[in-house]
Amino acid sequence: MYVEDGRIVGIEPTGEPPSEAEVIDVPMSTLLPGLIDCHVHLVFSARANPLGDLGVEDDQRLLLRSVAAARQALAAGITTVRDLGGRGGVTFRLRDAITDGLIRGPRILAAGSPITITGGHCHFLGLEVNDEAGVRAAARSQLKAGATCLKIMATGGRMTPGTNVGRAQFSVPELRAAVDEARRRHVPIAAHALGTDGIRNAAQAGVDTIEHCSWLGASSGVDFDEATAARMAEQQTAAVPTLDTIKGPMKAGSVSGGLREHIALRPEIIKCLRRMVQLGVPIVTGTDAGVSWTPFDSLALEIELLVNEVGMSQVQAIQSATGMAARALGLADTLGTVAVGRAADLIAVDGDPSVDIGALRKVRLVMQAGTVVARDGQVLD
Repeated sequence: MYVEDGRIVGIEPTGEPPSEAEVIDVPMSTLLPGLIDCHVHLVFSARANPLGDLGVEDDQRLLLRSVAAARQALAAGITTVRDLGGRGGVTFRLRDAITDGLIRGPRILAAGSPITITGGHCHFLGLEVNDEAGVRAAARSQLKAGATCLKIMATGGRMTPGTNVGRAQFSVPELRAAVDEARRRHVPIAAHALGTDGIRNAAQAGVDTIEHCSWLGASSGVDFDEATAARMAEQQTAAVPTLDTIKGPMKAGSVSGGLREHIALRPEIIKCLRRMVQLGVPIVTGTDAGVSWTPFDSLALEIELLVNEVGMSQVQAIQSATGMAARALGLADTLGTVAVGRAADLIAVDGDPSVDIGALRKVRLVMQAGTVVARDGQVLD
C-alpha cells in the first residue's frame, strides 16, 4: 500500500519504496478502510441518564464531552461519524476543530439540531415545527449554520416521554420538504423512524437513511410492511438498525418500561431485518452512541450483531461499516474502500475479520488522511 498527500496512490508492490518514504509495518494484521459510524450523538454522555446530563450541562461542557467522545471513537478505528443530533452548534465547532487539525477525531458529518414537531422526539434539542413551511425553514436554518447532513424525526422516540413511537410525526409532503432542501445542498438526510407509519412516509419521501427501522405497529407489536421494504431496496434507501442500544442497558441493568417492551419485540424486529437483507435493502452500521450505556467505541459490537443476529456474512457486515456506509452518506468517491484515489483512512486489525468478525475489536493502527493517528487503542497527540 502506498500513500501520498493523504490519498492511496498504489496498492500492489512495485519494488523497493523510495528512500525518503516512511515504512509502516504491522505484521500479522489485516488492512481495512476506516470504519464509519452512521449514527452518533457526540454531546450525549452514554451514561445512565444522558438526557439528565444534557439538561444540566452548558454548551462549553458539552464541547469538552464531545472531544472525549470523538477521541474514543477514533481510537477504535472509527475514522468517520455522522452526528444526528446535537445542541447549540457544538458539533459544528468540534467538526471544524478536527478539520483544522486542532484536535484528533473522526471526520464528522453533523446534522446540528434535528427537526421535530412541537413536543416531539428530541424537542429539547430545538427546531420544533408543525407544517411544511416550518420544515423547510428549519432545514435551511441548519444548513446555513453549517450542517453537512440533516435529521428529521418521522416518529416519536423512546427517549422522549409523551411521544408515540408507532405513529408518524410528519406527513409525506412535510418530509419531502426536508428532502428537497437536502438535495438542494447536496447533503444526505436521515429520518428517525421506529414505527411502520413513519418508515412508510420516510421511504415515500425519499430520505437517504432510516434510523432504527423497527417496524413497530401503530397500537402494539411489530407490523412489517414488505411493500415499503421493497421500495427501500429499489430506491437503495439504507436502514441503520442501531441494535446495540438495547444490549448496553441490558448489561448495565438499566431497563426502562419502553425499552423493556422493545426487548420483548426484538426477535420479531430481527426477523424483519433478515427479510430486508433478503430483499436487498442496504443495511449500514450506526450505534446511536451517546445514549444510555452505548459508548463511542461500540461499532465493532454493532457489526458483530449484524453477523450473529441478522445473519449477514462477515464480509457483508464489514461492508456495512465501510463501502455501503460511505455510499449511504454520499461519500463513496472518497471513503469506504481501499482503492487508488481514495482518502487514506485505513485501519489495521489483529487477525482476519472476514473469518472472525471479533478481530475488529483489536485495532492496532488507525490512519486518517495518510497520517497515523492512533495505535493499540491510544490516540496519538
